[in-house]
Amino acid sequence: MDKNITIYNFMDTFYCCEVFRDKFCEEMVTEHMLVYLCSGELDLIAPNKKQYHLEKGQSFFLPRNHKMVKIKHPSKNGDPFKGLFLQLKTPFLRKMVSEINFDPKAKRLRPETTPYLLLPEHPFLKGFFKSLESYFDAQEYPSEALMENKEKEAVLTLLQVKPEVVSLLFDFAEPFKIDLESYMNDNYKSDLDISEFAHYTGRSLSAFKKDFEETFHLSPGRWLTKRRLQEARRLMENGEKPLEVYLQVGFKNLSHFSTAFKREYGFPPSELKAKAS
Repeated sequence: MDKNITIYNFMDTFYCCEVFRDKFCEEMVTEHMLVYLCSGELDLIAPNKKQYHLEKGQSFFLPRNHKMVKIKHPSKNGDPFKGLFLQLKTPFLRKMVSEINFDPKAKRLRPETTPYLLLPEHPFLKGFFKSLESYFDAQEYPSEALMENKEKEAVLTLLQVKPEVVSLLFDFAEPFKIDLESYMNDNYKSDLDISEFAHYTGRSLSAFKKDFEETFHLSPGRWLTKRRLQEARRLMENGEKPLEVYLQVGFKNLSHFSTAFKREYGFPPSELKAKAS
C-alpha cells in the first residue's frame, strides 16, 4: 500500500482521494463521474489530447466509456491533493430518468461538442460537494438510502447548473463495434479486464475472443501481458525504474510484474541495463 495515497470508498459510488505527492494514473472512466477538488491541483488529458487543469473549488464532468489520464498534484503551498469523485451509474440513471420532467426546449450539447465539461463554480455545486466531504471527514458510513438521495441531489444540481448535460447523462447507447487492433494498441495499458475490453469495443465476450485471436494470433490475456512487458522494457532501457513503470503499463502490483517479466525474458527487471545515451 502506498503511504502517500489515502482513499475512502462508499459502496463503489462515492470516493475521497488524498495524495501527498504527484500521482499519475491512466484509466477508463466506466460510468459518468463528477469530480470536485477540495485542495491541490488536477491535470486531465483526454483521448483527443485536450488538457484541462483544475484547482481548489473547481468541478468537472467526465462521461462514461472514455479513457482519461489524471495527474494529481499537491498545491504549491503544500496542501495535499484532495478530490471527491462521484459515479453516476447507468442502472441508477435509468431508474431516475422516469422521475424527472425534462424541458423539451432545453439546450442540448451538440454531438460534435466535447463531452468533457469543466463546470461553473456555482454555489449549488460547492454546497453539494461540501456536504459530501463532511461524510468522509466524519468517517461514518452513510446508509444506502442516504447515498441514493445524494446521487439524486447530484443529478438535479448538475441539471440546474448545466442543463445541456442531459443529452450525455441519459444517453444509454452502447458503443459501436470498433476496430480491434487500433483500440487495443491505444488502450492496452488501461486497467480493464477482458470483459470490459469486449464491452468497450462493442462486442460480446465470445465475439471479442474470436476476433482477437483472428487479429493478434494470441489469446487476449497473453497478448496484453506481452505488450505491457514490451513497453515496460522499452521504458526501463531508457532509464526508468521498475517501481516507476509497472503501474504505467497496466500491472496492478510490482510482484506480479517482476514474475511476468522474468518468465518472458529470463531475468528479473532489476537486472535490465539501461541503454547508454
